[in-house]
Amino acid sequence: MIIGTRVKKVILLPDLHHPYHNERAVNAVFKFIKWFKPDEINILGDAMNMNFANHWKIKEQDHEYFEKVTVKGNYETFDNDILTPLEKLIPRGCKKTFMGGNHEDWVNIITRKDRRFRGSVEPEIILNLAKRNWEWIPYIQENKRGIKQYGKLLTFHGIYTNKYHAQKTADTFSRSCLYGHTHDIQSYTKITVDDDRGFHTAQSIGCLCNLSPEFLKGKMNRWVNAFAILYVRDDGNYNTYVPVIINGQFTFAGRTFDGNK
Repeated sequence: MIIGTRVKKVILLPDLHHPYHNERAVNAVFKFIKWFKPDEINILGDAMNMNFANHWKIKEQDHEYFEKVTVKGNYETFDNDILTPLEKLIPRGCKKTFMGGNHEDWVNIITRKDRRFRGSVEPEIILNLAKRNWEWIPYIQENKRGIKQYGKLLTFHGIYTNKYHAQKTADTFSRSCLYGHTHDIQSYTKITVDDDRGFHTAQSIGCLCNLSPEFLKGKMNRWVNAFAILYVRDDGNYNTYVPVIINGQFTFAGRTFDGNK
């Protein structure tokens, strides 16, 4: 028996790291979004690599690196490549959430050091997110990590990067979590003594960036191109699906979405 109930459809996009996004993977996801018609889209942090605010390069005083990057160029190319095309794909009335990640938070290192830059380099300001009806959730909000809740599920950019980060996240939180940040897929289920019939889970959902970035210098990693599809029911319960994207392709509901065409 199929029970008729209202279900909210949410798409979560982890770690594009523009301009180092995987174009084929992103194209496939954009084609899916156009077909899926979500009720909400959530950019889950590290959408931009924020090259102009790269504190590692600032510390190294890499002048050659900064000859190639500008604040204006950083935001304009992201808007042209990702944000505006995404806005054109989603249906009217689709709610839009933009969560900051640790890379977007690099800007705050700059503004803390030099207050003159406040109000002139932040992503929520330069991209006019409020005017474009995006809910902006900073990486750090009132000394806590920014969190967006869907029913009984918490979503955020991510906290831990150790080998067993899903277990660490499940141990830290008392309810189910979904996050990016680690660029891999990992899941852990936890029960507690006070509710031995209940459980909560923590799951990472991969990334949409290139899998062999220059800074790793050819080192192996366990990164996976993926994203999350979330169905949230009125009672707060939900189902999550994490399609893995291989060579720019994935299949969902019997349809294959190809980012190579």
